[in-house]
Amino acid sequence: MITIKDLTKIYNPKKPNEFEALHGISLEINDTELVAITGRSGAGKSTLLHILACIDDYQSGEYRLDGTLVKSLSDRQYAKIRNEKIGMVMQDFALVEDMTALENVMIPLDFAKVKATAKKEKAFGALRAAGIGELAKKPCNKLSGGQKQRVAIARAIVNEPAMILADEPTGALDSKTSAEIMELFKKLNAQGRTVIIVTHDSEIAQQCGRVIEISDGKVQ
Repeated sequence: MITIKDLTKIYNPKKPNEFEALHGISLEINDTELVAITGRSGAGKSTLLHILACIDDYQSGEYRLDGTLVKSLSDRQYAKIRNEKIGMVMQDFALVEDMTALENVMIPLDFAKVKATAKKEKAFGALRAAGIGELAKKPCNKLSGGQKQRVAIARAIVNEPAMILADEPTGALDSKTSAEIMELFKKLNAQGRTVIIVTHDSEIAQQCGRVIEISDGKVQ
């Protein structure tokens, strides 16, 4: 469960270009929810998602993940949370283009306590779950946008995280492929995972169980 209370995020604090991106945000997201975070460009959606993903820190307030206060943790503790509890999917896929789909999906396993012999098996399983098991040995620079996003999703779920965070996951895809990717997120949610999707696409948002709108750094 995610609990956020009076959370504030400031970029470049105490400098001439100081900018407060989030203004005292409070919200809760329960386990197994499928949630969309929407808002205009610059509203603070991605900033909030990066804090949820333990990629970025915040100035004040509280962020608790499963009861743990996510603030001033050690780098090792942050890495442990990111690797074990959170799967991240980016709009630009963030794949190593000259590596195969299988090799990309295996990357998170290098930081987990997984035996070498089990890594390929787990990565193959994640690719099959994402519907592209047959593309395991194909270099990512030979894949379509939709196929790359499925590889990115497979990489996000390979460590079996409880929560998947997706930042504009359909933003670079055509409408047909976007619909297919959204169906995959729904399937992963139905399996018991919490799925949080940042999107500016109202059609994607309407397919989620709940919509959280961010405007000028505040929850509307």
